[in-house]
Amino acid sequence: MEDRFLNISESVSRLVEDFYEYKNLYIAFDFDNTVFDYNNVGDTFPKLEKLLRYLKKHKEFTLILFTANSGSRLDWIVDYCEEHGYTPDHINENPVWPTVKPLYSILLDDRAGLNEAYQILLTTLKLLNYDYED
Repeated sequence: MEDRFLNISESVSRLVEDFYEYKNLYIAFDFDNTVFDYNNVGDTFPKLEKLLRYLKKHKEFTLILFTANSGSRLDWIVDYCEEHGYTPDHINENPVWPTVKPLYSILLDDRAGLNEAYQILLTTLKLLNYDYED
């Protein structure tokens, strides 16, 4: 099948298969303009924050913060995530293999098809019989 993973149902199927095989999904998320209003224009992110809080409560999901921020700004971001209930399990690292290539099952990022990734993740949770309500 040509370009199989351009089909959303195939992407969902792959996540479901990965979950059953590994008993875990790695959920990577960006910070600026994904869960935080970097440009200070009044954006809010209640759906994403709610989803991340839900995932954090389940050991089968590993949260990975991927951000270009560093130093004191990164420290502030981690504190922010903790205060909002979704402390990352890993920060800018591959939690499985010692390599510089990021590893994640799905990426939530405002510059990487955020709506599609969000919808794929919601559909996956439903198929896995998680009781998440959007």
